[in-house]
Amino acid sequence: MSGEFYSTYCNYLGRYMFQGAMEGLLLEAYEKLPHYLDDSEVQAANILDVHTRAFREVMGIRQDSDNVQWIYIVRATEFLAQILVVIDTFFLQLKERAERDHLTGLYNRLALYRLLPRMLKRAQEQEKPLVVAMLDLDDFKRINDQHGHQAGDEVLRFVAGVIKRSLRNDDLAVRFGGEEFVIVLPATDFTKAKIPLERIRAQIVAERMLPVGEGLTVSIGVAGYTGQGPVELNELIRQADEAMYRAKELGKNRVVFAQGDIGG
Repeated sequence: MSGEFYSTYCNYLGRYMFQGAMEGLLLEAYEKLPHYLDDSEVQAANILDVHTRAFREVMGIRQDSDNVQWIYIVRATEFLAQILVVIDTFFLQLKERAERDHLTGLYNRLALYRLLPRMLKRAQEQEKPLVVAMLDLDDFKRINDQHGHQAGDEVLRFVAGVIKRSLRNDDLAVRFGGEEFVIVLPATDFTKAKIPLERIRAQIVAERMLPVGEGLTVSIGVAGYTGQGPVELNELIRQADEAMYRAKELGKNRVVFAQGDIGG
């Protein structure tokens, strides 16, 4: 923990304890203290250690009756609780930025491997089906080569927007890497999944956003979990990926389903 953070924390802690538990002082501390931290230091144990050392130092400045000291202890504890709230918020913001794809605003692969296991566990507990779809832009290298990477970025943002607008609140959309996207549909079987996935495919085809009016197409592979029995995250993704490559082999611009659900 940096010396600047410690000295600043001591200053605000002392003022909060001895000058009265003022809300304005807390707001000032909220604003200033995070600037002295990096993400490796944002841990409750580190903050608690700083608080303990700072409290001893601050209390050594003022020696009064036990009753008065107890007031200071209560205020100091309150100060720590409030600061930990804002530190936790700061940490969550860092985590959110780390799990977002900066180009499309969708979740990235890191988030997928955190969130999908939870969704699979919920599906298993509730015995409800779940679908994982792998979407890949067709001939994306040609787009970059002929129209430039800026046009390619616009295409990726456009596809991400179509996906987001087509999904429910509980669904998950992820930029898996490059021109690949993963879509997770909880409480959904193959029959129900076909509707939003075909809608996504059709909307992308309909929008001729490339120069000279060229069409943009995607191939989508779909794997499913029945909601019963064991399930492996990587196996679901592998099956969806294989189904997507079959869609490519069959001529692209289509949705292809894996041969049966996992589980059951």
